[in-house]
Amino acid sequence: NLTGHQSLLLSINKMTVPSFGTIKAYIGALLVILTVRHVLLIKNPLSNHHQHTATHPAPEKALVAATQTNDCLSRIGNVKGIKLYSQNDEDGAILQTLRCMGGHGTKEYFEFGSEDGTEVNTRLLRTLYGWHGHLLDGSNDNAEIPLHKEFFTPSNIVSLLQKYGVGKNLDVLSVDCDYDDLYTTREILVNGYKPRVLIIEYNVNFGSEWAVSTVAKPVGEELTLRWRGDCYFGASAMALIRLVEPFGYIPVYSNDVNLIFVRLDQAQKLGMIIPSVENFPGPYARALHRGCSGRKWASIDFDIVKMKATDPNVSHTQFADSFPTVQLSSKDFYNGKKNLAWRIFQEDEKA
Repeated sequence: NLTGHQSLLLSINKMTVPSFGTIKAYIGALLVILTVRHVLLIKNPLSNHHQHTATHPAPEKALVAATQTNDCLSRIGNVKGIKLYSQNDEDGAILQTLRCMGGHGTKEYFEFGSEDGTEVNTRLLRTLYGWHGHLLDGSNDNAEIPLHKEFFTPSNIVSLLQKYGVGKNLDVLSVDCDYDDLYTTREILVNGYKPRVLIIEYNVNFGSEWAVSTVAKPVGEELTLRWRGDCYFGASAMALIRLVEPFGYIPVYSNDVNLIFVRLDQAQKLGMIIPSVENFPGPYARALHRGCSGRKWASIDFDIVKMKATDPNVSHTQFADSFPTVQLSSKDFYNGKKNLAWRIFQEDEKA
């Protein structure tokens, strides 16, 4: 019988020395395992917003972050000043946003608050690129565009979308209410509409310092309460950014009139680096309208938004009534040029 040492020596003698190719394959497999392990330990760069504190992100989130290398969305600001039909430079910004987000899709748009349709965000898409859709305005109609004379409110906007057969996953939605923009946008999103690109007019007078909106119009008084060309209209940029975030939207562009958002899930699937929300609309609070001081605004608390915005059982009046009001005063600062005034708000102590 063989001793233990003899058995071991016999086993060693029978072993074959692996070839160089086999050793190289083993080393390659080990490197792949180490690389995957390293990727899984990468901290998710998207976790800094709203001070997420998790130090060990889920592997699937880490993998998404690791694949986000396309900076297209971060560079949409490079097209500032490009326009043909839009009020400002929305034409160039919209085209570049669509380019980043995979192209023109089904070419469906819906825009309301369009006046006579001459200077709107979607005319370029319809005229030059063959898009289809509908425009709404409270005072104008034109069947050729098509533009429909409709008065829209948070109470009826969803029925109007249904009336004109708007798809739940349309490509571009443009919102301009001059008053109840925040509440109207919420009604659209909470009822399952998910535009690839969302454009909302905002109140530039607040810059990025306040999250406020007009106090919602009482139901039944929508026709009597209208924008009078002063400071009291719409919602601030921060308020709108807070509103749409729970619905999965991120801002990618702003000028002095509009914010442009895209769907976060689609941006991640396309490998996009996600721009920080702190980039929009920038620190400049432009003094563009008069009559800001002494007005009561709804203070758009993010905790309330997260709790109620996406709940379809919360009506638009319940949603609007959940926000406290704040009375603000403003002061303008000039450098000698009237068109470069800087506006600062503070809570009115006399209220």
